[in-house]
Amino acid sequence: MWIARKGHYEYCHFDPDDGMLVMLKGCKRVKLFGCDLSTMYPNDLGSKGKTIQAQVNCNDPDFKVHPNFCNAVCYECVLKPGQMLFIPAFWWHQVTSLDVCISVNYFFGDSGENIYLTKIMKPPQWGAFSYWLLNIVEQNRDFESFQRVLANLSESIPAFFMKIWHEIPTEEQVKKLVILIMNYLEITELPKETIKLKNPPLLKIRGLLWRS
Repeated sequence: MWIARKGHYEYCHFDPDDGMLVMLKGCKRVKLFGCDLSTMYPNDLGSKGKTIQAQVNCNDPDFKVHPNFCNAVCYECVLKPGQMLFIPAFWWHQVTSLDVCISVNYFFGDSGENIYLTKIMKPPQWGAFSYWLLNIVEQNRDFESFQRVLANLSESIPAFFMKIWHEIPTEEQVKKLVILIMNYLEITELPKETIKLKNPPLLKIRGLLWRS
């Protein structure tokens, strides 16, 4: 549940889950911008938390600093009490309270073991999903445990998705994500594990309690 004063501005960001925003009291203006990264200037990789924030102030953009934002496509509505809005995963959205507001948002996935992953690993979400995953890689990069994650990457990736989404990636999906991560890290081979582990080490989403 969110309680916000009039004029409260929630920075433009995307979430890694499909969600609903439900208005109980007051009105909110919601702007949706799709999944494109080039027009929205996401924070640098390694930023804290589970979401990715845009650097653009969508209510007062500086086109000298963020010139590509002029090409962004915006879908805008005012959400009133009793109404709800579906916000797809990895879609940029910015919310402003027009009154003292009370609202609820909740997130959900798809039924099955691989439907959601299959959906977000294709256009239009693939680019934003890839950036989100690499952001988590960068969050973990300076930790000693990261080398163990890399050494067990083909097992750590499925364990990560099982934990956060209860989904099981296919072998081809795991290979695609391993290549994505290795290309980002500019490595041609993964380190060797010297200790046999009962369970693969997990990537961790770091900074969940942090807010700007």
